[in-house]
Amino acid sequence: MVGEFRIMADYYYYRKKVENQRRRRKAVIALLIVVALLCAVAGFFWFQGHQPEQSAATPESAAEETAAPAPEAAATPVADQATTESAVPYSPQRLLPEVETASWDTCQPVEQTIDFEYLNTDARMVALPQSGRVTREHFNTATFLGDSITEGMAIYDTGYKNAQVRGYRSAGPQIIVNNAVVHDYARNVDEAALDAVVASQPDFLYVLFGTNALVNQGSEDSFIAYYDKMIEILQQNLPGVAIYIQAIPGVQETVVQTKPGLDNARIQTINNMLANIALTRGCYFVNIQEALTYPDGSQIDEYQTSDGIHMGPAGYAAWADYLATHTAWDRRNQYEGTSPYYILGS
Repeated sequence: MVGEFRIMADYYYYRKKVENQRRRRKAVIALLIVVALLCAVAGFFWFQGHQPEQSAATPESAAEETAAPAPEAAATPVADQATTESAVPYSPQRLLPEVETASWDTCQPVEQTIDFEYLNTDARMVALPQSGRVTREHFNTATFLGDSITEGMAIYDTGYKNAQVRGYRSAGPQIIVNNAVVHDYARNVDEAALDAVVASQPDFLYVLFGTNALVNQGSEDSFIAYYDKMIEILQQNLPGVAIYIQAIPGVQETVVQTKPGLDNARIQTINNMLANIALTRGCYFVNIQEALTYPDGSQIDEYQTSDGIHMGPAGYAAWADYLATHTAWDRRNQYEGTSPYYILGS
């Protein structure tokens, strides 16, 4: 009896559970139907509210339209104008004038439109940094232009035997500006300075003037004016040639006693002006003072000669070595070891 009672209890419990599930299922279905009906009604009213209004023509208006002749150029109704204007994409008003693009993508020089000037130039910041060492062959197509200090490049063994040297004693930049006839003692020839430089047809031109011009005090403006004009003339006569403007080397501290104009502080000020010319003219500035002077700008004692201005063989060797490690990148450069610019190609 107990077993039968337990079976009946399980049966009634299971039946009640099934009926509850059926009732819940029916309630959910009914709820879904109601929601669907509400959505349908809402959609119907929304569709009716957004239908375009069509005005039915009355018999009177139809008769008037039939009687009136059609004008040759009927004006667009105001409503239609508004619709037409709104259909055209908005085009903003141009704030700047139209730019002439015919001269784009050209390589010819253009006229400068903005005045600019470099002020307080520091030669140390403008100078070429050290970057690899070019081979001696790099200087086979180089020309050194300057005064008697440059003349030493042809007298002492620098390792650049094929380099052209145009060193003229007691000379300044005015010999190039005026194409003056000067004597080259190393080559024992008289020649027009500018013509001689152009005839050398260099790929790289190294320029060093200033010691002679600065012997006299108060000559900075004249010297800088001549120097700037000289660079302009050289660029015109040697297009595409890389021009390296070299810093004026310092002198021994005792030189200022007999030649007040050659004060090392003044020489540094002039070098800053030369670096400014290099920036303005698109040349390279080489701060050879780093190799030839102490930090205070005075000449290194091992390089001095009797006058305290010129240098001996050790000075020219240091100078030549410095130039080999301070060159601007050029596809023609050949380096000892790996090129520091290998990413750019060679």
